[in-house]
Amino acid sequence: LIQTSAIICAAIGVDTDLTLTYQLFAFLLCLIIVSRLSLRIQPPKISVTRRLPKYATAGQAFEYSINVANEGNHTERDLKLIDNPRIVSPDFKQFQQEREPGEETRNAYDRWIGFHRFVWLQRRNTGIVIKQGDVPEVSLKGSADTMMEAMPLRRGIVNFTSTTLLSPDPFGLNYAIKNFNQHEQLMVLPKRYPVSTNFELPGGRHFQPGGVNSTWSIGESEEFVSLRDYRDGDSMRKVHWPSTAKREKPVVKEFQDEFFVRQALVLDTDTKDSELLEETVSVAASLLLQTETSDGLMDLIYAANTTQIVTAGRGYAHVNHQLEALATLTRYEGAAERLQETLSAHRTLISGYILVLPGWSESQQQLVRSMSSTGIPVALFIVTQDEKKLADTPARANILPVNEVAKRLAGL
Repeated sequence: LIQTSAIICAAIGVDTDLTLTYQLFAFLLCLIIVSRLSLRIQPPKISVTRRLPKYATAGQAFEYSINVANEGNHTERDLKLIDNPRIVSPDFKQFQQEREPGEETRNAYDRWIGFHRFVWLQRRNTGIVIKQGDVPEVSLKGSADTMMEAMPLRRGIVNFTSTTLLSPDPFGLNYAIKNFNQHEQLMVLPKRYPVSTNFELPGGRHFQPGGVNSTWSIGESEEFVSLRDYRDGDSMRKVHWPSTAKREKPVVKEFQDEFFVRQALVLDTDTKDSELLEETVSVAASLLLQTETSDGLMDLIYAANTTQIVTAGRGYAHVNHQLEALATLTRYEGAAERLQETLSAHRTLISGYILVLPGWSESQQQLVRSMSSTGIPVALFIVTQDEKKLADTPARANILPVNEVAKRLAGL
């Protein structure tokens, strides 16, 4: 407002004999100059430290803090913080293939230029929107926490590059800008939906070499049963030395194998539809959390450059490790064929399968037939854009239209 007023006064007061407006112009110009110069007289001596949470969830707003420490010799007021994520622009291939939601409603010129699509893709690729934070008053040699509000827009890793400190001049007309390089990463987990408590895992107790205790240690370990005399061929590792010393003859520990539940969640990622892929990953993440309280083991199996198997359960990784794997998952062409090969070698350990598919192609149908032929129970989930276009789906398949995923999972 002041800058615009100065320009107007300069134009009106060109002839100093007709008007005194030039005096107002001189005053406004001096105000602007003094405002700018004052920013250099005593810049704030501040250090900032970002404190990110370990995880965030796509589509769910969260708060984190930035600690501001005053290292100067006077109290700092009216400071503001801007946290800067790394801007990721779309490449030409992505710009051609992706479409902004609702783009068909824009006029022909906007659709042809694609500016709105570019802005939407860049925003989504960057992955997060962060509001400007107001810093509380920071006393001399003191510190204060500034709460920042952020909204993750996608799953995956979000990179932070710097934090910008804004300090106003005495008139409040301008801000001095100071950047602090702070390179950090935040893991954004996939969006999850509530799953009905009526959903039952497929399969029952299944023989596992080594028993339950094998899930608690590395190497071969079994359930201890009793002590017995040594027999030829027994491993020296099983000798119970206190009993051997007491009886003055070799005594070994006897173990037995056990039966327990081990399921596998198999995820196919072969689809060109980015929205369909995101919903498929969200369904898989939701089902993994639903099975977290199970007493057995859960394998997450998906195809990447090589087929990946991430196991969670007692003695193994936590379910968060599986969610991290899902967070960084990308499309893999020909995933169904790769999964079919892996499952053939893995089936002797599995009690039941949960299979999540993005669509219902011929290769995916072949994968379902191959898994069903083993006699192992399969819970099938098919995520689709249009339920009416699906044909020849198994009678007990769970069909999840993209716009009804939350409703269908809650009503299983």
